[in-house]
Amino acid sequence: MFISEAAALSIVREMKEITGHDINIMDGTGTIFASTDPGRVGQRHEGACQILSQKLPRLTVQEDRRPGGIRPGVNLPIQLDGATVGIIDITRTPEEVDSLGAILKRMTEIMVRDARRQAQEDLLDSARQCFIERWLFSEEPDQAELELRGNMLGIDVTARWTVVILEVLESLSPGQADASPQEMRNALFLKHIRPYLSSHPNSLCAVINQRILLLFPDRNRYEVLACVNQIRRELEGAYQAAVCGGMSAEGRRGLEIRRCYQEARTASQTARTDGGRRILRYDEVSLEFLADSIAPDIRRDLVSLVFSGCTPEERESIRSTVLLYFQYHGDVKQMADALYVHKNTVHYHLQRIQALTGYSVRDPRGSVLLYLACLSSPQEEGG
Repeated sequence: MFISEAAALSIVREMKEITGHDINIMDGTGTIFASTDPGRVGQRHEGACQILSQKLPRLTVQEDRRPGGIRPGVNLPIQLDGATVGIIDITRTPEEVDSLGAILKRMTEIMVRDARRQAQEDLLDSARQCFIERWLFSEEPDQAELELRGNMLGIDVTARWTVVILEVLESLSPGQADASPQEMRNALFLKHIRPYLSSHPNSLCAVINQRILLLFPDRNRYEVLACVNQIRRELEGAYQAAVCGGMSAEGRRGLEIRRCYQEARTASQTARTDGGRRILRYDEVSLEFLADSIAPDIRRDLVSLVFSGCTPEERESIRSTVLLYFQYHGDVKQMADALYVHKNTVHYHLQRIQALTGYSVRDPRGSVLLYLACLSSPQEEGG
């Protein structure tokens, strides 16, 4: 089969919408395997067989009005890379089809080529996902075998890989998360993510255990964070859901990537308990654990100390800015890029934090107090 039955059925339906005529697509044996008339699927098509056996560029069929006779139409070969891979039949009188024949043939070939390319991409994605699962979870991994298999798939396991895990939390639209099978939902995730990975050659994406896994070779943390935050915002917009995630502390080679995965998973779990909507690096987790270990009454006192006199809107603005400041290690340019604003706007927000709270993120003591206060839950902020 040169394309899947589902892809062929999509093509004949689209062609019928354009032309108003019934359309059949036959395979290389002359058998109808997609048709706008479902009753014809599986039948042998004599016109297609004639084109295939005689290598005809076109076959016009006149109607045979006898019982069981053939229907009128124009049969044209579907060609890919110079080879005839199937036949398209436009069921109508030749006079009605003549002006459309060449155009429909070309459109069909383009759609078939696109469908085949998509099928090849899906097959490669599936093979890479299986490889990633083996790379991360195999009980008896073999470095040499992994390198060999990786090279066959265009994956260099000896590169320094950074691992990111993203989790799409509960949908804000009731029932949306369960509206489609998991495999279809995974495919939709990949469809949203791929455009953002195009500027990061050799990066990988897979969906494993309902978690989105991103792997970046030989990239610095700021490049990875910028890309991942773009993906996070895309998914939040597409699914109307909170998206959080975790990132390994640094890139590692070969089987050491398993340590990166565990780091990313730990960071993601911590980010999820913080309400989601951000990406947490593993080397930031220590402060998160410290904040969680502080007694609730002391946390409330800390929040009251830092946010005294601030409105709820000001608290939320300070919180998002401080968390982003720590996420990018105080790099104002990276913050500006993530927010799509000018650096001066970020400087203004940082100065406003000091004006509202009396604490500066640029002061070691002040930055720790601000960060711990911002890690507090909304419920404790309101205490």
